Amino acid sequence: MKKGPALLILVGLALLAFLYFLPVTPSGSTQATADEETATTPAQDSEELSPDEKVDEALRKLQSGELPPMQAILQIRSVADEYPENVKANFTLGVMSIQTGQFDKAVGRFEKVLELEPQNTDAHRFLAQAYMNSGDSARARESLEKAYETATDPDQKQQIDQELKELRAN
Repeated sequence: MKKGPALLILVGLALLAFLYFLPVTPSGSTQATADEETATTPAQDSEELSPDEKVDEALRKLQSGELPPMQAILQIRSVADEYPENVKANFTLGVMSIQTGQFDKAVGRFEKVLELEPQNTDAHRFLAQAYMNSGDSARARESLEKAYETATDPDQKQQIDQELKELRAN
């Protein structure tokens, strides 16, 4: 196996792990007491949640095993269908599409994210990975170059530069 695709896969998995372990509740929010939690029904909770919180909740339930993977994906997809401009839902579905080998769907999701947030470095990197796995190394290189341009962290820039060098060598 060539180093370029393997490195892209590793970077993708590292980013997915990072997203997976992000806190479900926003920082600075107050925790509800047990009495408050039991006083509301699940239907009330889901109606009161923002689209991002609905995505977080589906990911939390997936991680804890409360939901099978397909049900979690369907919940996130319903958020993306109801709120097509929601970056988090589209980004998460893009990552999941890469994990399941649905690279064409991943490309569509990350292109949507980049329509909404052109400076999203992670979306450029995942798009590059989707293109690479689809066999389109030219577009993968373009996406990595855009990721390099948008990256602000020097370590991230260095990683992207290394990925570009490996991609050019292959």
